[in-house]
Amino acid sequence: MSRKVLGIDIRRESVSAVLVKTSLRENRIDAHAHIPLPEAAEDDNNFKTALNTLCNAIDPSGCDCVVSISADHFSYRILQVPFKDSKKIRMVLPFELEPTVPYPIDDLVIDFIDLQSAGQSDHCEIIAVAVPRTELSPYIESLAEFKIDPEMVTVGGLPSAMCLASQADPAEDRLVLEIGNASSSLFIVSEGRLQLIRSFPTPVVADKRAAMLGAFVQRTLAAYDELCQTEFQPLDMVVTGSGLNGASLDSDVSKVLDIPVNRLNFADRLSVQIDRENTKPWDPALMDNALALALMAIEGIRGLNFHKGQFAAKKIFVKHKKNWIKTGILAAAVLALLFFSVIMESYTLNRRLDQIDQRITAVYKATFPEVKRIVDPHREMQVNVQEAKKSAVNQSPAGPHIRSIDILNSISQNIPANIEVDVTRMVISPGTVLISGNTDDFKSVDDIKGNLEQVEYFKKVTISSTNLDRSGKEVRFVLKVEL
Repeated sequence: MSRKVLGIDIRRESVSAVLVKTSLRENRIDAHAHIPLPEAAEDDNNFKTALNTLCNAIDPSGCDCVVSISADHFSYRILQVPFKDSKKIRMVLPFELEPTVPYPIDDLVIDFIDLQSAGQSDHCEIIAVAVPRTELSPYIESLAEFKIDPEMVTVGGLPSAMCLASQADPAEDRLVLEIGNASSSLFIVSEGRLQLIRSFPTPVVADKRAAMLGAFVQRTLAAYDELCQTEFQPLDMVVTGSGLNGASLDSDVSKVLDIPVNRLNFADRLSVQIDRENTKPWDPALMDNALALALMAIEGIRGLNFHKGQFAAKKIFVKHKKNWIKTGILAAAVLALLFFSVIMESYTLNRRLDQIDQRITAVYKATFPEVKRIVDPHREMQVNVQEAKKSAVNQSPAGPHIRSIDILNSISQNIPANIEVDVTRMVISPGTVLISGNTDDFKSVDDIKGNLEQVEYFKKVTISSTNLDRSGKEVRFVLKVEL
C-alpha cells in the first residue's frame, strides 16, 4: 500500500517542499519545489503567495503533510527533572520553564526531547523547546487556507539531525550545521541521539562567514563540554542549508575547525530516487530538510511536534476507518483486561501524584518560608506568585530598572580576583538578589560583602548564613542583596 508524504520547510527567506511516495519496496521523490520569499518575509501576503505557488506546483490533497519553521522562532533549554515518566514531565514542564523564558507561560506551546540519562538514576535530562503561539498561529492559519492540516509542525533543521542520528552508529559523534541566509542552527549528535540545539543569526559578511561560524561552533562545544563534564570529539560535521549557495563555505569551515566537513545530500546518502518525470533541478542544500521531514514521518522517527492536538481525532479516524473497526472488535474481546489495567494504572498514578504533591509542598516551603499553614500548596503558590508579579508591576515607575545582566556584571567586577569563590545559586527578584556559594574562609565572606556594598544600586548587603561544609575546608554562605 503506497502513501504520499509532503514535507514543507518554511524559512524566513524561502519555502521548500518535497513530495515522497513510499511503498514496501522504496521511497521515491515524486515532486519538489523551492519558492524564494521577498525581503519583507514577515508579510503574511508574501508567505501566502508562496504557498499558492507551491500548491500549484505540488497538489497537497491526499498527502500526509509535515511542516518545519525557522529554528529562531523557538527557545531551547536543557533541564533536569526528578522522574522519567513523560506524562509527569509534561505536567511540571511549564513550572520548570517559567522562570527561564521571557514570555507568559500560558502563551507558549511546549514540547521536549528526552536525552535518556545513562544508568539507573531517578532523574531525566531533557531538551525543552517552546514557541510563542503568536509566532506559530500565523503559519497554521495560512496553511489552513490552502486546506493543509499538518500532522507535525517542528523546528527547522531538526529533521535532518534526527534522521542522521537514526542512521548513525551509536559510537559516532558528529555535528550538524544548518546554514540559512537569515539564521542558522547547530545540532550535536552523540551516541545516536540528539544532545543539543542552538540557533543563531547567520553572519552577514560573506568573507568572514566561515570564521564566524567556526568560532560559534567552538564556543558551543566548549559550553557543552563544561555542561556535560565531557570532552566531545566529533567525527565530522555535516552541513546543509540555503546559506551554502554552492560556495566553498564547507571547506572554509573545515579549515577553521580542523575536522572534516561534508555536505548532507540526503537523497544520495539514503539512496532516495527522484522520479524520472520530475525534470526540475535538484539542489540538496535547498531540499535536504524538506526531504528529511518526509522521511522522518515515513520512518516514524519521534521528534518535536507543536501541532499535535489539531491532527489527532477526526482526520485519523477517516483515514484509518477500516482499521479502527477491526481494532474495536478486538478491543471488545479484551475489555475486561483493559479495565483491570486501568484500575492498576490509576492506583500507580495516584501514588506518583502523591509524590509530586510532596515535592510541590517542599518547593513551596523553600520559596515562601514565611507561610506556616499550608492547605493547597499548588493553588497557594499560584496566588503568591501572582501577588509577587502584581507587586513587581506596581513598583514606582520612577525607580531604577536594573537588568539582570548588569547585576551579574556588577557582582563579577566587585569580587576580588584573589578570592576563590564558587557561586552555586543565584535568585534575582524585583527587589532582592540571593547569592549562594562556597569560599575558602569566613574572612572572604566578609570581604565579598564589603565589596558588594560598594555597588551604587545595592542598597543593603547582609550575610544570611555562613557555615563550614562537611569537609571543613570551605565555607558555605548565603548573601542577601537589597536593590
